Amino acid sequence: MSLDKVEKGLFRGGCAPKEGSLGMLLDEFGAQVVVGHPTFRNQDNIGQELAKGIKAANEVYSGQKVAFVVSDGTCRMDSPDESTMIAALDGASRTLGELRSEARDHILVAISPYDGYRGDRTPGKGSALKLIFDELAFCPTVRKVILLDGDLRNDLKPWFDVFLSVEKAHRAHRGQRDFFITARYARHFVDASLTRFVVGPLTTLMGEYVPGGISGDIVLSAGAVRHERDAQWDEHRRRYGTDIATTFDNIADPETDIYEVYLGAKLHDITDEAKLSVMPREVIGSALTRLLHYENQDGRVNRQIREEITLKRPYVWGPERTVIDFIDPGYTDVFDVDRKRATLVEKFPPYQKAIEKVLNPETLATLRQAYARMTNVSGDDSDPFEFLGVSRDLWIDILYQSIAFLLSSQDIETASGCLNYLYTAAFLEFCREKINSLGAQTFGEVRLMQKSLGVPAHQAQSFYKSEVDDIVDRLAQAFYKGRRKILSYQ
Repeated sequence: MSLDKVEKGLFRGGCAPKEGSLGMLLDEFGAQVVVGHPTFRNQDNIGQELAKGIKAANEVYSGQKVAFVVSDGTCRMDSPDESTMIAALDGASRTLGELRSEARDHILVAISPYDGYRGDRTPGKGSALKLIFDELAFCPTVRKVILLDGDLRNDLKPWFDVFLSVEKAHRAHRGQRDFFITARYARHFVDASLTRFVVGPLTTLMGEYVPGGISGDIVLSAGAVRHERDAQWDEHRRRYGTDIATTFDNIADPETDIYEVYLGAKLHDITDEAKLSVMPREVIGSALTRLLHYENQDGRVNRQIREEITLKRPYVWGPERTVIDFIDPGYTDVFDVDRKRATLVEKFPPYQKAIEKVLNPETLATLRQAYARMTNVSGDDSDPFEFLGVSRDLWIDILYQSIAFLLSSQDIETASGCLNYLYTAAFLEFCREKINSLGAQTFGEVRLMQKSLGVPAHQAQSFYKSEVDDIVDRLAQAFYKGRRKILSYQ
């Protein structure tokens, strides 16, 4: 199905979009910058997000051709829910109507489902982005792509200012090399569990520590987008493993420079990731798939483990350079201690076989004892607040054993199954530490605190630096420093 014109500068498509229809529309428009929004049930936010983006682009990229693409997974062939698309159309139409005629000539908005594109019906963020990546092959005028999650509530003008500044500085100092920009921002301490405990440490085995490897908000030069078109897209990548796969591919490319930019805070719907739902396993699976891909291609992972190699870092633009002040992530009510605890209790048996295959007897014995202790605690209001007790040192050792198993067995599913359960335990232990430091020591105190969980505003900046960011960075650094222990487990 082709894209139909709704009004000047606004187009909508239907399911099974025709290959080339979006790309040729962008080419005819002469798009220089593309802003892509993968969406799924974002009807409450996407209209406002598009409005903010269009207004920001009109200021920051004045005189340049900017195209916004909403690639929606809400509307599918077997479930034609157009709520997110309608909200996007309404928000775009209203905002375009507020622009002067000349400014409107420089903005295009295309909104389409991705279901059925090129015959694939796999739902997920990766499939949403695959549509955008593949269609850009038809538009040689595009020089960069900005990808922003559909639930984002930030003011986008400061972000667009930073992205343009990085691009200009890159071209001035690095010439025509490709670039990949990741975000660094304050995220609530109960948010970003995969980023902090899986993705960040594993990027070090590729040779460069990229903390924002699954931030969801990234910028790619046109050349870096070619990685996405050339890559193999398995189910992990098509569903939720796209961000980490993109990060690994750009780390691996010696012709691509990586930037980490400070953007204040990510204001969005905090996802309750510690549920052992499908997303963590597919993100972890995608990370392990890319590690194996590059190990099998040129042995780089074993080389990174065995040799004395200084760990690289991206080009860092901190707040002093992005001129974006700290933004307090605020308070949330998504943390449910009873649900978390029940998840750890109920999900250990289904993951036990994978854990037993991956880990050594000593670690298994430690985990079994901890699990028995946890299940014997009633969780009454007066009971001390505790989970499985997977400390950061234990988690690092679990990562070592999992990578050793992966490299020797090439069994991605078993390794990801083991990590899927245990990363949750490790992250919840991190959350427990934070909650304890805020004054809740018993289950009853946590139940009261979790209704509005956060840090007083005057403490927030110091707390998120010293108690979150610094700790997570030390975790990744410690993992890399002791990486040779992986060899002892092979």
